[in-house]
Amino acid sequence: MRPLPDTHPELEIIDNLPIFVEYRVYNIKISEDGSQRRLYGYSIKDLVLLGIIWFIWEHYQSPFVVGIILLLLLRGKTTLLLWESVIVLPSLGLQVEVTRGFCLPWTKRIWPLSTSRKFIPLNDIHDVLINEGLRRWSWYYYLAILRRKGESRNQITIELSFEDTLPPLAVVREIYHGVREILFEEYTD
Repeated sequence: MRPLPDTHPELEIIDNLPIFVEYRVYNIKISEDGSQRRLYGYSIKDLVLLGIIWFIWEHYQSPFVVGIILLLLLRGKTTLLLWESVIVLPSLGLQVEVTRGFCLPWTKRIWPLSTSRKFIPLNDIHDVLINEGLRRWSWYYYLAILRRKGESRNQITIELSFEDTLPPLAVVREIYHGVREILFEEYTD
């Protein structure tokens, strides 16, 4: 495992060639002073929900309503985005993964609970490129995989990766060069 230098700790590269290489981008926010904080945990909204639960219990003593609110709170905490990754399988294709789980705010330990995977075979990949998008008033960069579909294989669809973590361009560029180097044997400096 090798992360980028201190400038981009959100990227972790798990290199296990010739079998696979995984480019994992954690859900981390880098602040202006260089410190990092995870974008999952507990917030003011959670305290408000706990206050509502306490109020309902004190005034109505309804375990049914309290149970439903607690289940909704628990579901929201166990489906937090932990990381997104692209796994490059030489001569096979790409696998795009999104891992969700939960983290207790007083620990740094994370518990992945579910992973959604999408495999794209190599013969379906038309091209891999960096795509830029506008979200509100900011530019973001994605790794876009152009995929051939249809019976005649002339329809092209776009599969986006890192839609939710929105890594900076330097991270996307590092992943882009690695993917192209492994899949298409393009070596660039």
